[in-house]
Amino acid sequence: MAQKLIDKINSFNTFKFDTAQKRVVNLQDFEGADVDEFLEIQYLLDCHRVEYNLEKNFEIQIKRNLEGSHMKLPNF
Repeated sequence: MAQKLIDKINSFNTFKFDTAQKRVVNLQDFEGADVDEFLEIQYLLDCHRVEYNLEKNFEIQIKRNLEGSHMKLPNF
């Protein structure tokens, strides 16, 4: 996955990207998850056409490795 996208995901308070498992992990429990952050991460992944599965506890499993791709982040 493009490093800029990983950095953007890691800038959130409630979620971080686990490079070993290619997974966006929720650092809180289900009740403490920031739904707005979760939806923004989904939006970013959709914009960059990253294939993923939604998992339990507001976690996201990336389906394939996109390291080194030339995806661009939208300006916020």
